[in-house]
Amino acid sequence: MFLAGLLVNAAFMLWHAPGENLLMPYRRAPYYVLFVLAVIAVGFWPSYFAKWTEVPWQFHAHGVAATLWVSLVLLQSIAVHKDRLPLHRTVGKVSLLLFPFLIAGFAGIIDVTAKGYVEANDPVRVMFAGSFLIGMAIAIAAYLTFYYRALKHRRKVWLHSGYMLVTPLFLFESPFSRILNMGAPGFTIRGPEDFGLILTSIEFSMALELMFILAVCWKYRNKALPFMVAAGFIVAQMITMLLLGDWSALKPILFLIGTTPSWGVWLSGFGAGALTAWAGWNRGKQRPAVPVGAVAA
Repeated sequence: MFLAGLLVNAAFMLWHAPGENLLMPYRRAPYYVLFVLAVIAVGFWPSYFAKWTEVPWQFHAHGVAATLWVSLVLLQSIAVHKDRLPLHRTVGKVSLLLFPFLIAGFAGIIDVTAKGYVEANDPVRVMFAGSFLIGMAIAIAAYLTFYYRALKHRRKVWLHSGYMLVTPLFLFESPFSRILNMGAPGFTIRGPEDFGLILTSIEFSMALELMFILAVCWKYRNKALPFMVAAGFIVAQMITMLLLGDWSALKPILFLIGTTPSWGVWLSGFGAGALTAWAGWNRGKQRPAVPVGAVAA
């Protein structure tokens, strides 16, 4: 978490530095990313940050990587708006190293979910293991898609910035739903009899994400394509988590993951992230082909 603090501190220092590039899109993006960071801090404080020494290593693998990732997006966004393009590019290259750990962290949470289901040592995971598995799997697919396209289109500012900026959005739903469960009317969990509200709060949080995307798309229209793509993944999460959580086909998958060594599950996520980073970076190196017969200007 010390590294995340350094990134956020650097972002604040840069934010208050003189000069601004008015040509870059999403000028208010840093406020949005900061809001997501704040939600993460508040939402995960009781179950993670306040129990730092008690949680399994998979929580740290996910929590540290995800916090670093959002902090990195914040610093990168501010850097480009302050016309610090060399810093923006350097931070972008650092993301190539961090991204595999981000995806591995998601895989680690799937691992904890599956093992909790198999061992029946957590009533929430037993109750919602199928929904959590589907939701995390779609989130991983979304991240792989976003990052690959962000790297592929890194010379197209609207596409590149959009695909990078939708990544923090998928880290909003889980902590915000926990905030709702802490005391929001109609969402408060006082005991096992209220566990059904967990999925309700998750669905509500994702509906808020869609409302945010709608506002972005209303303002930027066809330039907001990455946010439209993100909406598709969120809708898929909402429908499948709500309707397919008890699907019998998920049980053998949960048992397979639950009986696989945790390091193997984590490494599978790391490999997927590394392969995506490599493929996206190399795809972005390719220049568009010049049509035959085109005349140079």
